[in-house]
Amino acid sequence: MHKPKPLRALSLALILAAGLSGCAVFQKCSPENCAMDAQINAEVASTLAEHRELGPPAALSIQTINGVVYLSGTVDTEFEIRNAESIARRVPNVKDVVNNLNSRSNGR
Repeated sequence: MHKPKPLRALSLALILAAGLSGCAVFQKCSPENCAMDAQINAEVASTLAEHRELGPPAALSIQTINGVVYLSGTVDTEFEIRNAESIARRVPNVKDVVNNLNSRSNGR
């Protein structure tokens, strides 16, 4: 059996300790950010629902994390993909939009 060298073992222990401590202090969001994310999410959903050309509101999935809105789902055209992103960007307090929408017309 091969014994690990002390320096390698120490390096591995330090890497693992650093990774675990990062996991312990990282939170998905603070209470203030979570409340703001919920508000942004509701406003984006409500605003997109007003645009009937994007299809039924349930066809789009919206998730907001730390002010970043993630859009996913399927719409009819590439234009609607860009339109949905533009609409989401205009909602107050949105920091960025990650657009993962697909269109039926070209398989994006």
